[in-house]
Amino acid sequence: MTAFPTSETSATARALSPIDGRLLAEVPTASIDEVDAVVATARTAFEQWSEQTPFERSTILQECAARIRSVAGDVARLLTLESGKPLPEAEFEVMAAADVFDYYAALVRTRGGRLAPQMSRNATSIVIKEPIGVVGAILPWNYPLLLWSWKAAPALAAGNTVISKPSPETMLSLPLLLESLDLPVGVHQIVQGGGDVGEALVRHRGVDKIAFTGSSAVGKKIMALCAQDARRCSVEMSGHDAMIVWDDVDLDLAVEAALFAKFANNGQVCTAAERFFVRDTIIDEFTERFAARMAQLVIGDPLDPRTDVGPLVGEAHRQRVADYCRRAREAGGEILLGGTSIDGPGAFFEPTLIRGLSHEAVNDLGEIFGPVAPVTPISTFDEGIAFANDNRFGLSCNVLVGDLGLAMKAAWALKVGTVWINNPLPDNYAAPFGGFREAGLGRELGEEGLDAYTESKHVWIEHGLTEQPHWYGARHAPIETAR
Repeated sequence: MTAFPTSETSATARALSPIDGRLLAEVPTASIDEVDAVVATARTAFEQWSEQTPFERSTILQECAARIRSVAGDVARLLTLESGKPLPEAEFEVMAAADVFDYYAALVRTRGGRLAPQMSRNATSIVIKEPIGVVGAILPWNYPLLLWSWKAAPALAAGNTVISKPSPETMLSLPLLLESLDLPVGVHQIVQGGGDVGEALVRHRGVDKIAFTGSSAVGKKIMALCAQDARRCSVEMSGHDAMIVWDDVDLDLAVEAALFAKFANNGQVCTAAERFFVRDTIIDEFTERFAARMAQLVIGDPLDPRTDVGPLVGEAHRQRVADYCRRAREAGGEILLGGTSIDGPGAFFEPTLIRGLSHEAVNDLGEIFGPVAPVTPISTFDEGIAFANDNRFGLSCNVLVGDLGLAMKAAWALKVGTVWINNPLPDNYAAPFGGFREAGLGRELGEEGLDAYTESKHVWIEHGLTEQPHWYGARHAPIETAR
C-alpha cells in the first residue's frame, strides 16, 4: 500500500494546512465503482482473516503496535501539518493508537466465548463469539488516528476486515501510518473522498457494520440508513459537555484543569468542557484567574515545542467559531477575553472567555468545538448536576470537588457515559467510552469495544440423541399402571 492510494478516476482533493494554508498534497478520491471494488476485496480477505486463530491475530496486532511506534515521528509531524494540533499532542495521539493495538492484542487472547450455566445435566451450552464481517469505519478529523485505532484494533482482533474513510480535512496521516503495518492484502483498506463516498460505504450491502465518529446530524443519517436493512452500526456523535467547579478545591489547580479540559486540541474534542458551572461564591475569582492563564497560552506554529494552541482545522471551522461568539453576544453574553480571529495566515482564533449567559442560553447556542469557554454560576451542587444533565447530549462530564461524598454523588447522578472527577479527559483503554442520549449509540474501548465487533452464537449440545420428555411422542405415550 502506498502512502496516498491511487484511484482509477482523475478526481482529487486538496489537502491544505491550517497553519498557513499551503497545499500539502493532491489526494486521489474514490469513485462509487471503486468503493464496490474495495468492498469486494474486503469480503474476499475476510474469508481467510476470520479463519486465523485469536492468537495468530494477536501476534499480528502486536507487530502493528510496534510498527506504529517505529514511524511515530514522521506520522505525528504530518498529522500536525494537516490538522494544526501542537506536535506534542500529535505525538501522543500516534503513541496512544499503538497502545490501543497492544491492548486488543492482549484482550483477544483471553476473551472469547463462554460456557453458559447448564439447563440440564445431559446438555452443555456454549456461547461462541464470531466476527461480523466487513466493517466500514468513518473517521473524524479531530483525532483521525486515535479514533481510527478505537475501531480498527478491536475489529481486526475479532476477525473482521476494515475499510476506513478518513475525513477530507485529514487525509494524509492514516495512509502514511498504514503503509508501515504490512497487513495481509485486503484486511485493511482506505477510501478517500467526501460525503458521497462515505454514503456509498454506508449504503453498501457488502458492508456488515458501520463504525462512525462525527456530528450528530451525520450519525443520525447513518443510523437511519443502516436500519433499512438492519445492519449493525455504532455511532459516537456530538458532545456538549459540562465541568462543575465546586468551592472546596484549590483554585489555581482548578484553573489548570479547566484550561486543559477546554483548550486541548484547541477545544476540538468531543469531550471538551463546553459548559462551565462554577459555585457562585468563587466564580469571580475563578473567572479572573482563568482569564489570566488563558492570556498566557502560547498561540502559534504547532511544530514549535513552545506552542500551547495551534490553529483550528480550517477556515470554515474558524468562521463557525466566530459565528458562535456573535450569537453569544446577541444572547447577552459578555466576552471577557478573545472572541475574534487572529490576523495573518492560518486558521487561528483567540482563546475566548464568556460570562453572562444563562444555562438555557448556553444550551440553545449548541456545541462549540472550539476555544470558547462560557462560565455560568451555580448556587448548589445539585444545581450543577441538574444543569449538566439538562442537555440533549450525554457524552461526559468533569467534576472538580474535594468532598468525597459529593464526588460519589456526581458519579451516580450524572447521566453521561464518562464522569471524570478531578482529572479531565484521560482515556482508559480497558473501560468503555460512549454517550447517553444523542451523544451516541454503542461503546468503544474495553471489553465492550471488542464485543461491538462480534456476533454471539449459542450452541446447545445434547450429550446423546435421546427422547426428551417434552417431545410429542413422549407426551402422548401411554402411561403404564402399576399391577
